[in-house]
Amino acid sequence: MPESLCLEYKVDTHDWTFFVPLLQSSWNHTPVPSLGNKAPVELFCGLPIPSPLQLCFDSRQKKLLQLPEQPDAIATWLEQLRNSIRDLHKPMIAERARQAVRNQRKQKKVQRPNFDVGDYVFRSRVDQKHYDKLLGTWVGPYQVVRADAHRFAVRHLLTGEEMDVHPSRLKFYADQSLDVTAEVREHIAAQGLILSVRELKEDRWDQEKKYYEVLVSWKGLESIEDSWEQIAQLVKDIPVLLAQFAAKSNDRQFAQHVAAGIKPRSEPIDRPPPNAQRAVRGKRG
Repeated sequence: MPESLCLEYKVDTHDWTFFVPLLQSSWNHTPVPSLGNKAPVELFCGLPIPSPLQLCFDSRQKKLLQLPEQPDAIATWLEQLRNSIRDLHKPMIAERARQAVRNQRKQKKVQRPNFDVGDYVFRSRVDQKHYDKLLGTWVGPYQVVRADAHRFAVRHLLTGEEMDVHPSRLKFYADQSLDVTAEVREHIAAQGLILSVRELKEDRWDQEKKYYEVLVSWKGLESIEDSWEQIAQLVKDIPVLLAQFAAKSNDRQFAQHVAAGIKPRSEPIDRPPPNAQRAVRGKRG
């Protein structure tokens, strides 16, 4: 509103404070529905509202004219104006309500599971990848062995392990007549592949994440599939191999960082156990 007044009276916008008394007077002397169609000056000060039409400027005679007061008529006219505005907005309010009802009807309803006990399903597994993102992957198939009120029990086809899964995390794959062939079992086994480390190639400092990473070469995979892994995970999986790599590194800060993350062990670092290089478990980055 101050901007509109500045444009109307051709006043610089930096001088908008000159209109503050005018705005305050307008707000204090305007009846509002929230106060029972009373103005703030009536309720808080007990003063009557001066009519804005009490003085009128006659452009022909170029002088101010005093008009007779008609408070009853003005109140009637204002009430008629309010009713007219409400009637004008009624169709739009009604249409908005009908649109809200239509939107609610279009919302997708909860779908009932399309599988039963004995069927084969995929399970959604959520993995944490780089940049702290979660990645959902469908793994399986699993066989449904039990149906409870709000979950299903599924069995791993290789290990026989059972787990309770919410229906929203399951997807139908095949009915109970599925022939679990060797190819299917091989596919399931590949989903939980354990990777062994061939060698640790180099290290780097991630300026954005503020931690060190190591380039890991994996046994059985091509060199193009080498991946950068956080040392926090490598400390848990291959502490001995990581300590040996840090000892040969020219980066003293990296070696200190690795030494601080590895807990002291009873046996010396230069004599690792036979299976030290096969300690990497889980998923590659």
